[in-house]
Amino acid sequence: MRFAVGLLLCLNAGAVSLALADPVATPPAAAPAAAASSASATAPAAVAPAAATATVPAKPALDPDEKLLISKGYKLEMHGGQKLFCRREQVLGSRLGEQKHCGTADQLKVNQQESRDATEEIQRTQRNPQGS
Repeated sequence: MRFAVGLLLCLNAGAVSLALADPVATPPAAAPAAAASSASATAPAAVAPAAATATVPAKPALDPDEKLLISKGYKLEMHGGQKLFCRREQVLGSRLGEQKHCGTADQLKVNQQESRDATEEIQRTQRNPQGS
């Protein structure tokens, strides 16, 4: 009994998804007839998207380092024609405090490398308190 109810629910879900499918899409057999009758109506519509995309400013191209920064949570901002990557970080010791850190891709890469170097130096010079 449960199997039959589950099967009926699956079939109904498939039927509902077909019923709610895009009503604008026409079957392949009816497409040529519809295209011939509405050829004059589609010509202005084809021009409108091209005009809309011309007014949208193009996004600046990103290199792999910049894509990596965006994947790490930085957001691209343009300040004075310069690409800056910004991220908001919580202030230690405060639940409400937040700071915005910004920098160019090169500056952030140098800061990250300096942090790694400092961490490695501390780990290399650390002494074992229990041993010698």
